[in-house]
Amino acid sequence: MDRGIVHRVDVQADAPTLFRALTTTDGLKGFWTPGSQVEPEVGTVAVFNFAGSPVELKLRIDRLDEGKRVAWTCLGDFPYWQGTTMTWELDDAPEGGTRVLFRHTGWPDDYPDGEFGSVNFAWGLVVGALKAYAETGEPKPALP
Repeated sequence: MDRGIVHRVDVQADAPTLFRALTTTDGLKGFWTPGSQVEPEVGTVAVFNFAGSPVELKLRIDRLDEGKRVAWTCLGDFPYWQGTTMTWELDDAPEGGTRVLFRHTGWPDDYPDGEFGSVNFAWGLVVGALKAYAETGEPKPALP
């Protein structure tokens, strides 16, 4: 059975602002990592570099539904990540703004629990940084 990570947060920003943050190089640099490079087009490969990491993270862009959804598939490099998928869903939040639902699914059962927990924690930081960036416009990447 595959394991998955899920994070949800309500953001006091509109969906187009969040969509730009998730689909442009400047946006991704603003909340995730300064080592972000992306061409916002389905089928292209986004590349992410992290300080101290011996490999790049490469994600194929599978879906770009303007203001609604972004989907990626990992092409490998990070152990156990190959073939996992990440989706960002944007919807109206009940109290105004936008609800962000993030999923990272497809993890194999043999992925060590400690590593899985660490990745889950890191994604929580990234989702929180996205919220802060979208609400303030102030770049502050979660991961160097």
